[in-house]
Amino acid sequence: MILLQIFFCLFAFSLAQSEQCDWSGSGLSGGEVRGVRPVYLRCGEGRVTWSYPEGALRILLRLNNREFRACLRPSPRLAASVYLEGTRSLTKIYSPNTTTHMRCFQSRGGQAALYVEAATEERSAHKPVAEFVYDLQPLPKGKAYDPNEECRPCTMDEMIHAYCTSEIVTRGIIQRVQPVEEETDLSEIVVKETKRLRSSGLEWGGENEVVERTMVGVARHCGAAHGEGEMVIMARRKLGRLVLVCAPRHSEWHAIVRQPAVRDAAHCLLAS
Repeated sequence: MILLQIFFCLFAFSLAQSEQCDWSGSGLSGGEVRGVRPVYLRCGEGRVTWSYPEGALRILLRLNNREFRACLRPSPRLAASVYLEGTRSLTKIYSPNTTTHMRCFQSRGGQAALYVEAATEERSAHKPVAEFVYDLQPLPKGKAYDPNEECRPCTMDEMIHAYCTSEIVTRGIIQRVQPVEEETDLSEIVVKETKRLRSSGLEWGGENEVVERTMVGVARHCGAAHGEGEMVIMARRKLGRLVLVCAPRHSEWHAIVRQPAVRDAAHCLLAS
């Protein structure tokens, strides 16, 4: 079995190492049908695309020598099995032709290793591709992942940082919270926008443009609920979906922005 060869005899051959955020390759390049191709990724997010997969990949994820929480999301019709390397064994996290559910795990010793094994069943009419996107979030030094961290209110410094680094910041009213069918650990908040404050990196028109609604993912265990009052929604893109970073009430954010010392210290122009 290819998997056993991978686990007990790493690297049947050696190819040039890659440290890019994205990796793409093809099993048609020749020579690696029964081997293991090493791939090295050291970015916060990226994509792996393996066309006509043959043999296996060993993908090593790292993030600036920090412990991190990694999340993966495969494309439909995944033409491979994906395993997470543990201390003594491999744990399968995706099977061939799996659904697109997101899976998350924590690094060990500042890294995480994935084995991607080409599917061996008969090829179908479509082009076989093993493809997934990944997202790595650094953890506080000396701490393990705490799911409650996703649910606590942001501090003032965290709000300011989130405002300047989020891909979208908008004022709005939460209309409802609904489950996300393809993401078992996420809910989706539907926001009726009242004023767009920032939309960096998104092709959604200019700032201050009023959009009917925005949908933002939030961890389901946080128990988000709709309520009265205007919020400031700060969100970033994660695995192709907007996810919530901070959501202070507009009155709270407005009070912060009015402070001259805060405005002067911020590394972007703050607005409310």
